[in-house]
Amino acid sequence: MQKTPQKPRVVILGAGFGGLTAARKMAGFADVTVVDRHNFQTFLPLLYQVSTAGLAADHVAHPIRGALRKTGVQFRMGTPLSVDHKNNTVKLDSSEVLEFDYWLSHSVLQMLILEFLA
Repeated sequence: MQKTPQKPRVVILGAGFGGLTAARKMAGFADVTVVDRHNFQTFLPLLYQVSTAGLAADHVAHPIRGALRKTGVQFRMGTPLSVDHKNNTVKLDSSEVLEFDYWLSHSVLQMLILEFLA
């Protein structure tokens, strides 16, 4: 009996534009989990228009789970406390421990985006 290859487990720390884009792109070939301390994403450049009643708040803040709907990507709300490279785990402030084969964080995503744009 042949063993089917298991998908790599990817943990993405941060649900900004880079984190959500990476999660959607990897959803087809990896088991992806996105971790963020908020359950919504805010588009900050338009926030001033909310304060001046130019836009409604729901036009600049979007739920992360909604953005990941129908992608197969999991979402965990929490703050990462530590990344254990030896055991390939991320510990969250909720005491949940996520196992990973690969992980991405905000600074890694910024570097990848800058390389892509260059």
